[in-house]
Amino acid sequence: MAEGKEDSDGANAASSGGVRDAVVEQRSRISLVWVIPIVAALVGAWLTYHTFSQRGPAVTISFESAEGLEAGKTKVKYKDVEVGAVESIELSEDLSHVIVTARLVKPARRYLRESTRFWVVRAQVSAGRVSGLSTLFSGAYIGIDPAFDGESRRAFEGLNAPPVVTSDEAGTLFTLRSTDIISIEVGAPVYFHTIKVGQVANYELDESGKFVTVTVFIQAPNDKRVGPNTQFWNVSGIDVSLSAEGVEVDTVSLTSLLIGGIAFDTPSHLETDGPVAEGTVFNLYKNRRATTEPVLGQGNRFLLEFEQSVAGLSKGAPVQFRGIKIGQVLDVKLVFDLESATPRVPVLIETHPELIQVTGREVGTPIERWQKMVERGMRAQLQTGNLITGQLLVSLDFFPDAPPAAIDWSGPVPQLPTIPSPIEELKAGLTQFVKRLSSMPLEQIGANLNQTLRELRALSGSLNEEMMPSLIATLDEAQRTLASADSLIAPDSDASVELKRLLFELAEAAQAIRRLAVQLEEHPESLIRGKKGAEQ
Repeated sequence: MAEGKEDSDGANAASSGGVRDAVVEQRSRISLVWVIPIVAALVGAWLTYHTFSQRGPAVTISFESAEGLEAGKTKVKYKDVEVGAVESIELSEDLSHVIVTARLVKPARRYLRESTRFWVVRAQVSAGRVSGLSTLFSGAYIGIDPAFDGESRRAFEGLNAPPVVTSDEAGTLFTLRSTDIISIEVGAPVYFHTIKVGQVANYELDESGKFVTVTVFIQAPNDKRVGPNTQFWNVSGIDVSLSAEGVEVDTVSLTSLLIGGIAFDTPSHLETDGPVAEGTVFNLYKNRRATTEPVLGQGNRFLLEFEQSVAGLSKGAPVQFRGIKIGQVLDVKLVFDLESATPRVPVLIETHPELIQVTGREVGTPIERWQKMVERGMRAQLQTGNLITGQLLVSLDFFPDAPPAAIDWSGPVPQLPTIPSPIEELKAGLTQFVKRLSSMPLEQIGANLNQTLRELRALSGSLNEEMMPSLIATLDEAQRTLASADSLIAPDSDASVELKRLLFELAEAAQAIRRLAVQLEEHPESLIRGKKGAEQ
């Protein structure tokens, strides 16, 4: 019925004018107008996801100062390759440091560990090296030393200076221990046979405060040269020594003269025994000579008191026995006794039995042996150790003519008897001579000498007047005697000719006697038969 109605309506419309009525229909399709915004939103979402998925980690680094750093411009580099950039720089709440936020590349996640280090690279010129000159044109940047061990981390404390050793350098760290640093700086070179093979990485006081711990880095493959018997010594400055062979000056390089340095080697008589583990502790000697000195323990301590001046005697001065070092001076003090109002200069020394080779059978206790040596005349004496510097040393030796003495065992440290030095004895002798000379009546002696000279002159005048003729006659007679003797022994004199003839005849007689002796030796029967019978 509806269709019929529509047909009839269309017919009516066509009959009325040929124009059909509009028909409105409902459609469920989305309009093409919304396609473009939807696609743009999807692309934006994908780009946002892609950006965030490829975004690297953000780290915060604290520095003492932001000098040379700028947000949005300063880069983070590793081996001059950009691995990140600084996003923001803020002050800490207590204003003690700055906090730098940097965004790194995505692969940086795996090497952001506890031991990762950051520092600001600037142009730096020091006595040891020159670094960061490229930043004069490009500006400062943040350097990174990545690490792959340890727990992951995003907050770091920046270094105040670039590290001496980075993780990409092959080598080994060793620990040295010394009583003092002796002008060694971070970055100071480490030498092997005067060739630089490493450098000082760090130094600090140990927990006890008695030693300085020095960390050195030795590059590969030279780190394999370090063994259990390797010795390290300080080569800072100039080492000057005066010996019987002359003055010796030892310095490795100009760098070690300016900032110090360390050298190492293994003595030829000791075995290397292969490399040692990283972190092994070695003793750091003050110079190369100290490496040859034996390691000494607690020695025997004695107290000495000298009545002379000890100017030139200092702590560490050697104690010698007949020129061989057996100990050292530990302390020199000045003590004033209020009761007696007299000053004393006690000198504390230490002797080491390890430095003395002992032979024979041990007799008695150590106390008895020391007492016996003192009874035989052993005394302590100050002697000049160096004529140029005037340094003194303590010498122990036997002096049989020394006055009797004994060791004083009453105090906490036994006291050895002493005698004056040769110079003091000479001074005392000269002083006594001057005193005796000053006590002599020199004016009276001079007057007596003048009187004696006057008397000698008068006696000489009288001798000239009375004895001169006799002396002249005696001289004439002696001259005639000499002339006669000269004529007698002259080559052409009669006596000389006769003497020569006599000597010739004596020679011929000697030859005849020699022939007779030969004849008798060959023919002893000639004494009975005669010469003709012997010939038959």
